[in-house]
Amino acid sequence: MGSYSDHDLQEWLESHRYHHTDFSVPLLASAVTASNLKIVVVIPAREVANTIAGIILETINPLKLAGIVSSIIAIDNKSVDNTGLVAAAHGASVLQRAEIASELGPSQGKGDAMWRALQVTDGDIVAFLDGDTADPSPAHLLGILGPLIMDENIQMVRGCFDRPLKQPNGEYRPHEGGRVNELVARPLLNIHFPQLAGFRQPLAGEFAARRSLLVKLHFPVGYGVEIGTLIDTWRMVGLEGLAEVDLGTRQNNHKPLRELGMLAFAVTSTLERRLGRGGGCEGKMWLPWERGYKDIPSLERLPVTEYLRHSNRMTPPLEAMYDWPHPSFINIDAVKNLRDIGGYPVSCGVSVRRKSVYRSGYLDDLTEEGQLQIQKLGIKKIFDLRSFLEVDRSKRENGQYECWLASSNGPERIVVPVFRDEDFAPEALAGFEKAYHSTLLSSGPAIKAILCHLGSSSPTPILINCTAGKDRTGVLVMILLLLAGCSAEVVAQEYHLSEQGLGPAWKNEAVGRLLRHPIFKGSDSHGILRMVGAREEVMRAVVMMVERQWGDVEGFLHGVIGIDKDTIERAKDALRDVDGKARGSPAADAGMSNVPKAVIDRNLTVEVIEYDDQIEGGNGKRPIARILQFRVSREILTEKSSTFAAMFRPPHWREAHAELVKLEEDSVASMDIWFRILHDTDLVYNVPLEEMWHLVTACDKYHFNLSMLKPWFAARYQKHDVDQYYANWAVKDRYHTDLLDPRSLLYPCWIFGHAEGFMRATHFLSYNSVGHITEYNPTIHRDLRVENRVIRKSSPDLSLLLSINVAYQNSSTPQEDGFEQ
Repeated sequence: MGSYSDHDLQEWLESHRYHHTDFSVPLLASAVTASNLKIVVVIPAREVANTIAGIILETINPLKLAGIVSSIIAIDNKSVDNTGLVAAAHGASVLQRAEIASELGPSQGKGDAMWRALQVTDGDIVAFLDGDTADPSPAHLLGILGPLIMDENIQMVRGCFDRPLKQPNGEYRPHEGGRVNELVARPLLNIHFPQLAGFRQPLAGEFAARRSLLVKLHFPVGYGVEIGTLIDTWRMVGLEGLAEVDLGTRQNNHKPLRELGMLAFAVTSTLERRLGRGGGCEGKMWLPWERGYKDIPSLERLPVTEYLRHSNRMTPPLEAMYDWPHPSFINIDAVKNLRDIGGYPVSCGVSVRRKSVYRSGYLDDLTEEGQLQIQKLGIKKIFDLRSFLEVDRSKRENGQYECWLASSNGPERIVVPVFRDEDFAPEALAGFEKAYHSTLLSSGPAIKAILCHLGSSSPTPILINCTAGKDRTGVLVMILLLLAGCSAEVVAQEYHLSEQGLGPAWKNEAVGRLLRHPIFKGSDSHGILRMVGAREEVMRAVVMMVERQWGDVEGFLHGVIGIDKDTIERAKDALRDVDGKARGSPAADAGMSNVPKAVIDRNLTVEVIEYDDQIEGGNGKRPIARILQFRVSREILTEKSSTFAAMFRPPHWREAHAELVKLEEDSVASMDIWFRILHDTDLVYNVPLEEMWHLVTACDKYHFNLSMLKPWFAARYQKHDVDQYYANWAVKDRYHTDLLDPRSLLYPCWIFGHAEGFMRATHFLSYNSVGHITEYNPTIHRDLRVENRVIRKSSPDLSLLLSINVAYQNSSTPQEDGFEQ
């Protein structure tokens, strides 16, 4: 960051060292209102039930009541001491670490919790507070927020305390706390990073920063997070972008000396990595008293922006694979959890009909504008699954909604209670499987009414709702999706969307209600928090229960509910969007398969295992990004791929007669595209540009015909807003433009012969990057170089590039399918 001098440090200490008394609540509240800032407080928490309530009540709530803090998020780690329950009861939104970026496995430490928290926050400023502070005070939060609120040039603020050490006799020795700070962190910074020597407590857990900065930082997963983010921030924004605030005196639980040794190891190894030295035993510390090594988490998470860009193709796990109906939610004021259940793939290759069946929570608070929006959706019937008791209460309390239903403009409400005379509370039953089993057996009239409507000669769009739109509605929607032919995985994913549809405020309210219920006295907090959610594994278990007891959903509908088979078939047809199937799709036009659709037998399961190339595993191995299974035709794969033909030819391969074949080192999204094209199934186009290389490598690996992809790519190019791509790239600083995306577009346009796309990408790269690069071995501008594998692919066939150029120059209009036209 330039040359260093004592004068620079002294100047920084005078201008960027604060005391918490420099800031008052009214001062910051006024500034936050004027700047329209959103501030989120995050508490990484594990087994801190004794202290977290005080932190929320004493440190955060005074600022929240003043309008300075917008929300509180506690990131729990399956604490068994009721940490999550206590935090939720005092107003925090509680999330479990393993549920955020779950594809990465369990959280590996405090830094991992902080990194994961950034993926569920959207504030302008994020403040981190330790969860084990024994003497909370508003000063702890007021101080670290003050400089960020009052000075837009400051990017990160670190807290510091006077840390007395409690003696066995109960007395305190001043300045003797913070031993790792004094013995390890500060000496190392003085030696290697003297510009940061002015920080009194570089390991303080209380700090705040602008989210725009935090998402660009690497996060060590363990105790190296504080020193790692401090050094990286200094390198990124300079000393002038950092500040430190004296927060007074703080007490916390003092760790045993041997545990501090492991903490010191994590801090030292983190700093060593920033010096370019990893060390020979990184991640393992020899403990003489145990006569063995102790694993110390040394993994560092990618910056959130890089991770999300990379993981867009794999989270949520099925989004890149299927054309999920996102955004499936419909935003209407005062209505929670409203969404269309259509658009999901079914086993026969078609999809669930869109704009036919909607689901939601209660509609009692609908405004006049909301009523108009419901009418615009074409909804003519509302199937209300609430009990008569709940409906009567609604009639007494929400006259406007009842008047609308009674008017000529309102839809017809059909009250078909799942439970007739009582409020529904699945949590009062012994487990969700029992609750949903009871719901299934009690839902006969509702199911029959809905299927009869769908099976009528001219069914109109309907809405199914209950109080939250999660449990009773969830079971009814499960029946419909299974009847349409959706897999258990699809049903579970759709059910899980209710977590997003209801939001953390509803979850906290539900937790509070359960706390007051006598049946849950002394219950495990983690279990209660999970109970009010909409977890995928719950719905998977219910689907398995249906299959176990009745064979399939049609067996349940006919054998238990008593619905005749003709009605079931008509409803099934109404749920399936057969007319929307792309019969004239590029795949069909290209003659992808000689096997008639009517006789395609998907008689083989292919399991694709995708590994993460950019995220390191704790054991040095690449972690699995995701695993997904496809039902395919063995005959089609044999016909269209010499690799698969050899694989299925006995006696050379054991897969010759196997019912399941595993493919590793492949991209799930790219294999999904290939399987869809080969089987002439509904094509999807929401595939990231980064996947194009995987499509080509899959072609090389399995000897598919590359020309099959050309119509698909031309259609994808046409469907995507390419102008927006270039608009986004053009606004970046031309000396720091991330050219990954332009290169990602350039390569597929070349390989698939798309003249317009290739020439436009080339033109952009030529005029929107820096000029001549004079470095012999480029490092500063290394990101401007096209990857070697692309160069190797391109070099042998320069004539093809020339032909594309000529075709582009000769074309008067953009060519949808490339120069081959």
